[in-house]
Amino acid sequence: MVNKSLITEAFEEVDYLREKMPAFDVDFDFERIPLLEKDEIVEDPLKLMAPCYLPLLYRGELVRNDTSGSTGKYMEVYWRKQDYIKSMYPLWFYRNYFYGIRTWDKMCRFYTISRVGVSEEMERYTKTGLEFSKNDLSEERLLDIYHKMEEFQPVWLLLQPCIAELLCFVKTKYQLPDLASLRYIEMTGEELTEELRERIRNCFHCPVANQYGANEVNSIAYECPQGHLHCMEDNVYAEVLDDQGIPVADGVTGNIYVTTCHNHAMPLIRYGIGDRGSIEENTCSCGHHGRILKLRSGRKDDWIRMEDGRKINPYVFIRAVEVVNAIYERSIFQFQVIQRAYQDFLIRLAVDEEETADIRYCFLENIGDEELKDAQYEFSFYEKLFPDMNGKRKFFRSEIGG
Repeated sequence: MVNKSLITEAFEEVDYLREKMPAFDVDFDFERIPLLEKDEIVEDPLKLMAPCYLPLLYRGELVRNDTSGSTGKYMEVYWRKQDYIKSMYPLWFYRNYFYGIRTWDKMCRFYTISRVGVSEEMERYTKTGLEFSKNDLSEERLLDIYHKMEEFQPVWLLLQPCIAELLCFVKTKYQLPDLASLRYIEMTGEELTEELRERIRNCFHCPVANQYGANEVNSIAYECPQGHLHCMEDNVYAEVLDDQGIPVADGVTGNIYVTTCHNHAMPLIRYGIGDRGSIEENTCSCGHHGRILKLRSGRKDDWIRMEDGRKINPYVFIRAVEVVNAIYERSIFQFQVIQRAYQDFLIRLAVDEEETADIRYCFLENIGDEELKDAQYEFSFYEKLFPDMNGKRKFFRSEIGG
C-alpha cells in the first residue's frame, strides 16, 4: 500500500505538489491526489525536491539515477542512499527466493556509456561483475564477448531482450558451448515476447525471468517461476487508470501510474510511467503476495537496418544523447531518431541550448557505431517537448521494411 507518511511529508515540503493540491489533508483520499506526468517535470525535475534535501544535493550526498532514455525523454532522479537501498531490497529478496541469486553472485551485463571525454571502455570489471559496452556489437565482437563470459563464469546475466537475441544468434551460429556456471537470466528494459523468451531459454538452458521497472522508481513488477509478473508492492504502489484518470476494474487495460514507497528526496506520486496494462488480484501459489500485472502494449523492438543485412541496436543513439547531456549539462530532454533509408536519419531533439551546432557535432561524434557516423543526418530542434510517443522504445523508429 501507499506510504502515507512519505506522501504527507511531500505535500508539506514540496511547493510544486502543494500548488497542485492546496487543500491536501493528512487524512487524504489517495485517489483525489492529482496525477503527475513526466512532461510536467522533465525540464526541471528539481522542483519535486523539498528544500531540506538541496544541501545534500549540492554536497554530492544524494544518489543520482537518470532515466534510461528508452522513452525518448531524459530526467535525473535523486535519492537518499538509505532510501535507494530500501527500494532495491524487494527485488534482491525475490531474486534469491525464486532463483537463488544473491548480491555477491558473479554477473554480466551491458551498458550504454562509461566515460565522457576519453576513449570508450569496451568492458569493465566491478566488484562482482563483468560489463560490456553496447558500442560496436559486431559479430566478431560478440564472439569475443562470449569467450570472455566463458572465462569469467557468471552465475547470472542481466540483459535487454535485444542483447540476449544477439547472444543467442552468435552462440547458435558458431555452435558455442553453454556457459557452465550460468543459472539464471533476467530480462529488463524492453518488451520480452514469449517466442524470444523460449529461444533464450532453449539456447542457454536456464530460467529466464522478466523484471519490469523504471529508473525513476526502480522495480515495479517481477516474474515468478510460474510466469506471473507480480507488483513489487514493498517498493511502489501501482494503479491502472483510464484516460480520464479514473481507476479501472481488475483485468481492464489502462494507463499505469506508480507511487514510490521510499524516495523522500524526490517523491514521485501517482506518476505516469508511459505504459499500459492491467492489474489482477493474486491467484498465484508461488509465495509472492503482490498483485499480478499484465503489460498490454510495451516496448517496440525496431532495429537499425543496414543495406548488407546487418542489424544494429538503436541504443547507439542513446549513448550520443547521454554524452551531449553530460557535456552540456542535460541540454537534451527529449529525442527521437527516425531511419528513413539505410543511410538517412532524422534526429529530432528538444533542447534548452541555443548552440545547436555544437550539440549536432557532439551527437554525431558520439554515435556508438563507426559505420553510422558516415550516414546522412537531418536535425530538427525544438524548444519544448514535441508530441508524446506512446510506449517504450519509441525513441527510435525504422521506416525500412523487412
